[in-house]
Amino acid sequence: MNVQKHRPESPSAHTPDESTEQTLVRLHNMLRKPEPMDGAGAPNQATAPSIQAQIRATIPPVDTGCSLPQKKTPSGRTRVLHLNYTRGQADKPVETELAHLAFFASMANELGLRLEILTDKTSREDIEQQLTKDNLKTLDYGVTERQNPVSKWAEDSVEYLENGQVAVLQQFDDELLIWAMTEGRRHRWQDKVTPEVLEEVLQEDQLWILLGVRVNALRMGLERQQAAQTQEQPVGHIRAYIEGGNMITGEDTIGKPIILVGKDAIAATANLYQLSNNEVRRLICEDFGLGNIDQVVCVEQPGKFHLDMGMLFLGQGVVVLNDSRAALTDAIEIAEMVPCQTTERMAAKLKLQCSLENDAAHDLTTAGIDVRREKLENDVFYNFFNGEFVAGNDGLNYYITNGGIKEQQERFATLMTTEWKIVEKVFFSPEQAAHKSLQERGGVGCRLKGSRP
Repeated sequence: MNVQKHRPESPSAHTPDESTEQTLVRLHNMLRKPEPMDGAGAPNQATAPSIQAQIRATIPPVDTGCSLPQKKTPSGRTRVLHLNYTRGQADKPVETELAHLAFFASMANELGLRLEILTDKTSREDIEQQLTKDNLKTLDYGVTERQNPVSKWAEDSVEYLENGQVAVLQQFDDELLIWAMTEGRRHRWQDKVTPEVLEEVLQEDQLWILLGVRVNALRMGLERQQAAQTQEQPVGHIRAYIEGGNMITGEDTIGKPIILVGKDAIAATANLYQLSNNEVRRLICEDFGLGNIDQVVCVEQPGKFHLDMGMLFLGQGVVVLNDSRAALTDAIEIAEMVPCQTTERMAAKLKLQCSLENDAAHDLTTAGIDVRREKLENDVFYNFFNGEFVAGNDGLNYYITNGGIKEQQERFATLMTTEWKIVEKVFFSPEQAAHKSLQERGGVGCRLKGSRP
């Protein structure tokens, strides 16, 4: 089935002056609560199949040029780093934000990369003060200013395509999107925990596994679209709801492009548009110019809201996946020694995470990917999965990631440079700034988005 061309024979899904966002809400409300009779007392013709057909008819046509997103593996040869700088709600510079700005500027200057910074008028003076320092006089950078404050998480609202276009997320109704993603988890996770615990997991996602819907809530897709249009850059739209951190573009063992997509994104899109999972994969193939749905690998969330918080695509068909099994053993022992709600919940959370990590490993292995299990994250103390591969002006590959415990940094750097021989060097952000950022559920890889000139 070619989803792009599929248009069922049904009345127009839209009513006058109604946006697609509003249309989907109205149609889903009809689907959940169908009226048995119309206004005249006759049987209502808006049956579930006809409503579903109208929902599918709202899928927009492809407008991305069918081009692949910038690869996040070393073969992407990233030379431009896009970041967002904002003070947020503060009227003065925030130390964590300034520390990341200074770190990114230093790395870009040292490696000969270009920085593209999206900011707002209030925050711009911080950038000028930081980037005009003597040690950054050779830094190559540009600044785009917006009227509204921007989200600091530059990774998630946009994809830079190989054809030079920008692709941004469609906007959905917040409640409808949360329902769509939650229902996917309910279906996939129902056999992993008791029904009572499952409801807590789904309703209290911020305490268990956060839902990846914040780009939609912050409406950053619209901000990114307007910023690109201001620069006269062509803009397309990603029709599936995939926040950037939940999609990792790379290549298999023979160099063929593949895209890893978190199952939250697949399920949310399937429920929003009333499609099968394979139809969603076809939608993604059409957007990004892939020939076969096997090139879209659906991967279970590894106990994280985004894939890039729990796995690292090294390229050439090799993925490093988190391994929480030792942490689970420790948590169970602590819960047995000091039984209370806190220790028991931690053990239950890690049990679910380990199960999801194992599912992710199975999904990747089934797709022919070489999976290496390593513990490279520890909540807010460090996360080395979350980072950005770049190519320096010396032609060598480097990796930029979150700082953390010194011993863990040294172990990871040895893996990347000596054992796996993936990069020449690993650059770590300041530990305190990384700690504060991870407390906000995001790190270096969420603050940076790579592209090529």
